[in-house]
Amino acid sequence: MRRRRCRGVAAIEAALVMAGLAPLLVLALNMGRLAINGAAVDRAASNAARFLSTVPLEILRDGSRRTVALDSARALIDQTLAAAAVDVQTLRVEFLCDPGNCNALLLTDTPSKVGVLVSVDNQAIVDFGTVPVTLAVYAEVGRDD
Repeated sequence: MRRRRCRGVAAIEAALVMAGLAPLLVLALNMGRLAINGAAVDRAASNAARFLSTVPLEILRDGSRRTVALDSARALIDQTLAAAAVDVQTLRVEFLCDPGNCNALLLTDTPSKVGVLVSVDNQAIVDFGTVPVTLAVYAEVGRDD
């Protein structure tokens, strides 16, 4: 009996299967990184909101001491995102107190809630010219003053 020569068929099949599965692998990597970065942004916003909820009202009402408190909250956000290796080049942070922005808090204002809005653009691991996905999280914590 003659032996059939089919040596190249397995290699062609493997190449076709790998060509179809490679984009799925890239998609899985990008989605995994998106989930990790999203969790880190959520954790950073929550940590900063919890920190700001413990700052006394006297400090939030005083302009110079308020700046120090908000800078500390921003440093907490930076540390949390750095621990997760999130690219912070496009990081945007906004601190919101109950009547409005925390930077514009008046001496007569008594905020019952403190919120932190953190957003960052998530770059894909393998970039195919796609637009980055913006991860935005708003965390709000009530005050007990």
